[in-house]
Amino acid sequence: MPKPWIELKEAHGRTVKRMNVVYDEEYVAVEVEFEDGHSMNVDIIPAVQIRPQFQHVGTGDARIIRNYKSRISVAGGLKITQVPKQIRTNRKRRA
Repeated sequence: MPKPWIELKEAHGRTVKRMNVVYDEEYVAVEVEFEDGHSMNVDIIPAVQIRPQFQHVGTGDARIIRNYKSRISVAGGLKITQVPKQIRTNRKRRA
């Protein structure tokens, strides 16, 4: 099972001198500067995921007929990922 984090092995044993969060309209990142002169940046790339569904809405219940491929819009382009398998469920429609 994959770990729910990324291990930054290059940072092992180094002493942190400064840590900054950079926030700009076009750039968001965490910058870590080490005492030995090295540094590490972690870019934070905002994204929006769009997951279209075709549904039948009856008397308060919604039945998913088809799930389409998810589309992830990332700064700089559009990437497409696969939807696991077609899911058919009944669920109450929110008012």
